[in-house]
Amino acid sequence: MADKCKRAALLAALLAGGLLFGAAASASGKNEFRIKHERAAASCKNETPKLPASKTRESADAVKVLPSPSGIYAGVYSIGTTRDDVKAFARKTGKPPAIVFTFHDWVSDADFASKSPKLRTFNDDMEDRGVTPIQLARQLEAQGSVLAVTWALQCCDFASYAWWFGMRKTQVTVPRLLKGEFDDYVRKVAREIKAYGKPIMLALFSEFNWQSAMMFGKDGETRMSEAEEICGQYGDPRVPDGPERLRDAHRHVIDLFREEGVKNVTWFMYANSGYMNPKATDHSIWLHPKFNYPGDDYMDWVGQSTYFIDPKWGRSPSEDADLITNALAPGYAAWGEVTQRPMFLPEFAAVGDKKLDRSAILSEVMTQVLPTMPRVKALTLADFLIAEICCQVPRLGEPFPGESAAWRKSVGENPAYQFRVRTGAPGR
Repeated sequence: MADKCKRAALLAALLAGGLLFGAAASASGKNEFRIKHERAAASCKNETPKLPASKTRESADAVKVLPSPSGIYAGVYSIGTTRDDVKAFARKTGKPPAIVFTFHDWVSDADFASKSPKLRTFNDDMEDRGVTPIQLARQLEAQGSVLAVTWALQCCDFASYAWWFGMRKTQVTVPRLLKGEFDDYVRKVAREIKAYGKPIMLALFSEFNWQSAMMFGKDGETRMSEAEEICGQYGDPRVPDGPERLRDAHRHVIDLFREEGVKNVTWFMYANSGYMNPKATDHSIWLHPKFNYPGDDYMDWVGQSTYFIDPKWGRSPSEDADLITNALAPGYAAWGEVTQRPMFLPEFAAVGDKKLDRSAILSEVMTQVLPTMPRVKALTLADFLIAEICCQVPRLGEPFPGESAAWRKSVGENPAYQFRVRTGAPGR
């Protein structure tokens, strides 16, 4: 849903009422997460692959965002109005956010299909104009919050019909990254973050399973549904090529950061809501985390988006939302098969349409569901204007004030939730 919110809302929703959203499922009506035919997976092995040897190691004196032994970090997710939404979160919750999650893509939305796109550094403006990621991180650090950024290398413009039909392509691709063509840029950003010096959280992809599903074929730019073979066109012939490329992209970028002496980045990766739910249209055994995961040597946190509804409503205002048991539990289980790293839910929200009061489901999920999932250690609530416009996530408490009251009681006044992150050396 992140790509929908960011691209469609920023580019079109205000003018076109979000009409591009049908394209996100598939402009042609085809399920892009189904293999072309059974022969396409002939050489694949549905087993945990052996990871390549690590090229670099984390420095023993690195400073990481560590999970709290006392509960779950609660924060806010926002694009475009982040500074205002941080203030609103503190007002509604009664506490400042522990983590503030947002996006800063390699290229801007307007530059996505440019022949010579400008690669944005962490000293370039964000969507929240007038502030850079480094400046925002400093402002948040002064109030005790940590910035988490999806520094997204976007393979695709899911909200664009032109992209689905091959008429809108990006020059910034994972195959080019893996060839080392962006190393100078990655190193430049690494040095900027190193100079900042305080803890910051970074992800390289938004909802990675949607990205890796588009990285098949010999060119690394073929959709899984169109690949004649989904294994054997890259790397290990037993491993799905898209996830293997995504795994190696993480390792390559993190290796470059380590070579630059960066010690203040906490790396995370996250999938979409409903990840690994066998009933979901984007489910595939070949997109399981065991194929995408770069290993504990490279990743500090894992997770997924979580968009949920109240089962009492009898309907869902959004195709991206489901019961919490379907939205989160399958992914939680799948991740547990691969790693015991703590889980971060960076895109987290109860969806609605301003006709449905979300108070009850928010209270239930925050007090009865999440505390039963001990690996869930952080979440950031989607509460910003663009999410309301594009993604059926109304502002908290609008038009039902009881939602804000329920959130404050079940989160802000609940000792199970923490509002200051713990940092320290890896493994503490």
